Amino acid sequence: MDPKTLIPLFAQGSLWLVVLSFGLRADAARVFEAMRHSGLILKGILAVYIVVPALAVIICTIMPIDRTIAIGIVLMAVSPLAPVIPARFMQAGLDPAKAVHYYVTMILFAVFFVPATVALLSALYPPNASISVGAVSKLVALTILAPIGIGVAIATLAPRIADYVAPVTFWTGLIAAVLLVTAILYKQGGAIVGLIGDGTLVVIVLIVLAGILAGHLLGRPSPLHSNVLAVSAAIRHPGIAALIVRDNFTEPRVMLTVILFLLTSFVVTALYGVWFKRAYPSSPVVLSAAWHSPKNAEDLPHN
Repeated sequence: MDPKTLIPLFAQGSLWLVVLSFGLRADAARVFEAMRHSGLILKGILAVYIVVPALAVIICTIMPIDRTIAIGIVLMAVSPLAPVIPARFMQAGLDPAKAVHYYVTMILFAVFFVPATVALLSALYPPNASISVGAVSKLVALTILAPIGIGVAIATLAPRIADYVAPVTFWTGLIAAVLLVTAILYKQGGAIVGLIGDGTLVVIVLIVLAGILAGHLLGRPSPLHSNVLAVSAAIRHPGIAALIVRDNFTEPRVMLTVILFLLTSFVVTALYGVWFKRAYPSSPVVLSAAWHSPKNAEDLPHN
């Protein structure tokens, strides 16, 4: 099989397993119960869909960076919610059912916000780019809704199996994704490093930090909500950005910028996690806690 076909399939399969693991942690009854507690949603929309794209446009306009690089940065800024971030929500102490409900609800808004935002930016900044509601809907349905729905169904009908399979699917998918990223860095690492000069890395870091700050402040006074919103705003969805790039741009540096943005966001949010753990020591920011905490875990107390 052609590597150009195999690599996207491998990436989708690994992330599909990761997303499936989140659904396996939450049965239907608990997800429906979580729908009664949706105070995060409006703040999440503001941080993820409005603040980060707006700041990205402003920063990329002010900073003297190559226009091709700016396109890649802005495309990531308008592509919300990477599939792996529910694990970060559970790390911070968010109940798995609430994490599933919040993530699914927020990603559904991408179906409308992403095409509208891309259309608006294309009208303001040439060259033109577009993405259809149908394309985003298909991506969300196949990579997010399907695995989560299957996971929730298994957790509801066979909870013991779900408890056993959840960590297996999570770690299998995560290890596969790490191997893929390693292979990409081995193949394209030099080209990606070549993008770091001329202020590119500085711009990306500023945008990621701005998203973290906006989310953290919007989540106050609850440290848990601050953590969830900060991570939501900072880590963007490379699949959505790649979909826009594939259909609109031929310059390889645009996609390389998307990869650099993704890697940088993981590093910066990891540093934020270290700071968060020190600032809020009662929060179980340990990855394994996401898979061994009680299913009825409560949110962290508000400060």
